[in-house]
Amino acid sequence: MSKRSQDHFPFLSYVDDLVSELHQKVPKALKEFDADGIHDARVATRRLKAALDLLRFVLSDDHRKPFEKALKKLRKRLGPLRDLDVMIEHLGELSSHPVHGPVANWLRDPLIREREEARDKARKDAAPADVLAKIGAWWAVREEIVEAREAVDSLLAESLHLQLDAFAERAELIGSADGGKAGDPHQLRIAGKLLRYTLELAQAQGHKLPASVLRGFKKMQEALGSWHDYVVLIECAMRVPIDESLAYHDLEMQKRVVDLSRLFLRRAARELANFSKLWGRRGAEVARTIREKFPLTRPVIEPQTGPGPSGSSDTPAPVALPPDVASTA
Repeated sequence: MSKRSQDHFPFLSYVDDLVSELHQKVPKALKEFDADGIHDARVATRRLKAALDLLRFVLSDDHRKPFEKALKKLRKRLGPLRDLDVMIEHLGELSSHPVHGPVANWLRDPLIREREEARDKARKDAAPADVLAKIGAWWAVREEIVEAREAVDSLLAESLHLQLDAFAERAELIGSADGGKAGDPHQLRIAGKLLRYTLELAQAQGHKLPASVLRGFKKMQEALGSWHDYVVLIECAMRVPIDESLAYHDLEMQKRVVDLSRLFLRRAARELANFSKLWGRRGAEVARTIREKFPLTRPVIEPQTGPGPSGSSDTPAPVALPPDVASTA
């Protein structure tokens, strides 16, 4: 085997590229407030979080936690900026609507002011250079990933089986009741994102999935993403009129805001129904393909936290889902 093939570690190259992307996008996000830069930087932090979650049991807390903390802090800082960009864009798409245009424009104006305030706050917080300095904690983590390279494939297989089971269970609950009353679409969306990012890690490592399966899963995620956008808009249409005391000053406009909220509610329900339809049509194929492409090489067992029967404290197989899978951070 050549030295090049021995040194080739595609998983690490992929994660290296994510860190490099952050170095490029953070100044665009926190200095220029470029909408694509904000989105790309935030997604890069989520993909890196998926890598850290995957390797949690083979990375030391001393090295993993500082990097994890820097990513989480950046993600939270970018979150409000991203949400405001998305809401303003969607309301702008309705600006010329013959019925909802005037109220969409009314809602949009306070959000534009909020975005300027959020940008001012971001300018007063840590400078992009300071953020990137904290992300420098990556280099200590990187060395440990190099040492753990032999464990990556088995970790991917075990994690994907567990994540797929969690996602499928939530998806079935959403599809079992009208409007998703029996399930939690928010938790489903989060589980779907983590599964998608872990699949991307697996692909980077060289485990290819059929394009049709990836397209099917992407469509499901897009439906959940659209559902989330409309839910955020519903919350916006409820919050802004209260902040502006709209009902006291313009009852007719308040009525039109309520009508627009109903439109967003119908669209959110439609996207959730679309997800259920896609899952019913393609879910079994997606699940079967992932399980076949990533066969388990050892039984999945619950991790132990204390000494084993022989008194040893060897680290068990890393099979548990990340403890913060339900987190929105």
